[in-house]
Amino acid sequence: MLMLVMASTAWAQASPMAVVGPDLRDLMQARNLAMGGAFESLGYGAEVISGNPGALTLYKRYQIEANGAWDIPSGYATGGVSLADSASNALGMGISYNFVTYGAFQRRWAHLTTVALALPLADWLHIGVSGRHQVITGASNTNSITMTAGIIIKPFEWLSMGFSGHNLIPNYNSDVTRYFVASVSGLFASQLSPVFDLRMDFNQPLPRFAFHGGVEWLIAMRFPLRLGYQHDNIGSHQYLSGGVGWFVEGSGFDLSYRHELKGSEGKLLALTVKIQL
Repeated sequence: MLMLVMASTAWAQASPMAVVGPDLRDLMQARNLAMGGAFESLGYGAEVISGNPGALTLYKRYQIEANGAWDIPSGYATGGVSLADSASNALGMGISYNFVTYGAFQRRWAHLTTVALALPLADWLHIGVSGRHQVITGASNTNSITMTAGIIIKPFEWLSMGFSGHNLIPNYNSDVTRYFVASVSGLFASQLSPVFDLRMDFNQPLPRFAFHGGVEWLIAMRFPLRLGYQHDNIGSHQYLSGGVGWFVEGSGFDLSYRHELKGSEGKLLALTVKIQL
């Protein structure tokens, strides 16, 4: 009996605290949210800093982004700025700051600062690593650091594949759990970009998976139209999403909306403004 009680207690401590609505895994730019949260092998924007850092050197650019998102039912909200530089030298660098509030009735407030480095070992092989300092207060508290590492393989100009491990430094915090992502994306006729991400969580006795898929169609090389779907067995969510944008030579804006099909019936709006030099 004592062993059963102890086992139950240990399981309760290991179980993640319930989060109603989005959490830190939903920290993405508007473009990524519109495409079902599938983005890790793309490497177009500054989202690589908190995604797969290996994608930072896929494209040469100096980019500044400001992003914000709000999920109306749960009160999830985030705002942040990012800077990515892969044009100055072979070593790509990026830094971002985000403030996030989430958790509905178990409210948390998070300050996240991330620094990323990437190196192209060849035109077709890119590796990267990032470190994040997180201060989370509220229902779940931590002042800690964690790490993400990733690799991108681009065997053809139209095909990109990636693999990344997130929160590789243990934090013993239910909001900062380890997970892995396998990703693949394509680019056809310089206009059509299908993308798919598979998230894998091995923190419970049985592995759990989240499936992210989306597509972007670039109209007249200026106006992107995006659609996506997400089936998340990790957080028990299903989402449909879509978005539009406008840009010239990499600078512009993205607007997206994500609708939850089950669960807390989330309605998330996101906006990203970007300047590329």
